[in-house]
Amino acid sequence: MNGGFILHGSPHSLPTYRVALMLCLCGVGFTFRYVSFQRGMHLTPEFHSLSRWGQVPVLEHGGLVLLQSAAILEYLSEALDRFGGADAEARRHIREWLFWDVDRLMPPLYSWYSVELGRRGLLPLSFDPVLVAEFERKGKAALGMLDTHLEDRRFIVGEAISIADLCCYADIAFVRLAGRDLAEWPKIIAWAERIEALPGFAAPFDLLAMRDAEIAS
Repeated sequence: MNGGFILHGSPHSLPTYRVALMLCLCGVGFTFRYVSFQRGMHLTPEFHSLSRWGQVPVLEHGGLVLLQSAAILEYLSEALDRFGGADAEARRHIREWLFWDVDRLMPPLYSWYSVELGRRGLLPLSFDPVLVAEFERKGKAALGMLDTHLEDRRFIVGEAISIADLCCYADIAFVRLAGRDLAEWPKIIAWAERIEALPGFAAPFDLLAMRDAEIAS
């Protein structure tokens, strides 16, 4: 099944992966358009006509142009009737976790990935050691919060997977790409394994590559 979705992004983009994973878990194929930041594709007038901030991901669907991964996940949840809350209260909690991720979890963990890319010489990135230490402190604090929350839960909101799980899981996937050990947070490991066992699941670089592609359902 291909729902006419066009996803613009990069395999190195954690937010792009969230959206791609959501589509795959919903069994929906899509067209992937690779945006190379090293080649400055995000700076072109053509891309800015889609993305006012020059950021990825961008999702095109049915004449709409959708920005910001958490907002795109909400749109897809409604459009595909998947991974939403069972009632208004659950949907409110899901949205709270989406905002929490943007505020607390993703910034330091995605920075861990960036630091590692720079360390390996894969991208021209370098960070002040004081800043790296702050990434460490904030990342570990956020992981501790999530691990505690998952103490007696299978998923973040209720007993069913939701877009809150997909949003936060992408952060964990990129932590693993950075070669980090998550043994300190066993509840997160168990939760991640439940997501990885879902039909249609794919890891970031198994799902997306640095080229345009048609991703089958």
